[in-house]
Amino acid sequence: MVIDSYSSDNISSNTLAKVNGLLPSISPSERKIGEYIIANHREIPQMTLTEVASESGVSDATAVRFFRSMGYKRWLDFKIALSMTQGTTPDLIHEQVTAADSVSEITEKVIMGAITALKETAAVMDPDAMERAISLIRGARRILIIGGGTSGPIAREMFNRFFRLGLNCSVETDAYLQVMQGALLTADDLLIAISQTGESSFGIRTAIISKESNCPIICITGNKLSDLAKQADVILLSISHEAIQETTASRIAQYALAHALYINVAVCCSEEALQNERKIWDALVRTGMPG
Repeated sequence: MVIDSYSSDNISSNTLAKVNGLLPSISPSERKIGEYIIANHREIPQMTLTEVASESGVSDATAVRFFRSMGYKRWLDFKIALSMTQGTTPDLIHEQVTAADSVSEITEKVIMGAITALKETAAVMDPDAMERAISLIRGARRILIIGGGTSGPIAREMFNRFFRLGLNCSVETDAYLQVMQGALLTADDLLIAISQTGESSFGIRTAIISKESNCPIICITGNKLSDLAKQADVILLSISHEAIQETTASRIAQYALAHALYINVAVCCSEEALQNERKIWDALVRTGMPG
């Protein structure tokens, strides 16, 4: 896995010294974050941004401002730099797995991580946001679904489900084509953007361009404070607390939300959905491709 959003200077410098040096020049609330990190630096690499903010007595937004003041785009970048300062290297395969684990232990940890992501995503699910999302989907003239990197397969799966309902939708995972198609959206259309970090530059650009035409936006993300989420009319949170961003657990949470949207819309137009499914399966059977 390649981590590309922080420089070698960030890695090689003493991160704790940088935190200490920043304290006199930042706001009192951000200083609480810095002081907490200095006092608890050994535990920070295993903590989420929300946990650090809560323990420091400040908001998530204040915590975001702090690590960006440090020169890091993401909380993960800061934690990796801090780990390397302390002479440790974060495991970029799976943070809960060690080389001493047996096959069964590794398998159980991976599965339990996915289950935890689903439970926590369900726990923070906003019924009103889901209701608004369903309404936007049903009322849209055209739906553009975008996702890049490991969010791309989720975007394609959502398209694969939505077109079965007779919805006029398309999917785009190419960065430049996302922007091009986003430029053609109108207030009668809908953009669904999927990004766990919410910091995909082209996803953000597509959302900004779509917003200029008053196109409503649904965002599926793990970061409600991200630049992408700030453009959204509806935010659906996919929770995964692993320090590693491209985890399967986070994608499972994204998929669950995408599938929940599909099932909800299908229930609202159940007769049409059933007719379309019959047509699809009939066509597959007649071509000798049962699915």
